[in-house]
Amino acid sequence: MDSSWEKQHRFSISSKSLGVLGLGALTCLGGGMVATNPGQAAYEAFATQQLTTYLDQEACAKVPTAFNLKQECRSLLQSYRPQIQKIIADGTQQRNFVFFSVYTTELSVTSFLPKYRVLTLGVFDRFLIYDTMQE
Repeated sequence: MDSSWEKQHRFSISSKSLGVLGLGALTCLGGGMVATNPGQAAYEAFATQQLTTYLDQEACAKVPTAFNLKQECRSLLQSYRPQIQKIIADGTQQRNFVFFSVYTTELSVTSFLPKYRVLTLGVFDRFLIYDTMQE
């Protein structure tokens, strides 16, 4: 049994109001995605950081510590960051879908080293590597 106050203050939402609210929420989400779709420069900085971290952990970590070689390897990685970023920039194609971007990076340094293809999704100012393949 409803009291008179409950009857006067009952809140009901019509299906039309729900539709308008849903449309408004989708518009806000879409606008947020467009505004936070990261660009090529942000991707290059991200990919450079990812690659140098990977090389540090996989290559430099395996270098002998004698003669300070491990530290020298890490120093070389840091000093060659601009060249690494250029390799990434030259090998990357961005496909912009307004709400998000897909980046395809072909990494090939020399003919005697393996070639890699990295697929990355850029959305909400973030990057997600979703596929890496050796060719």
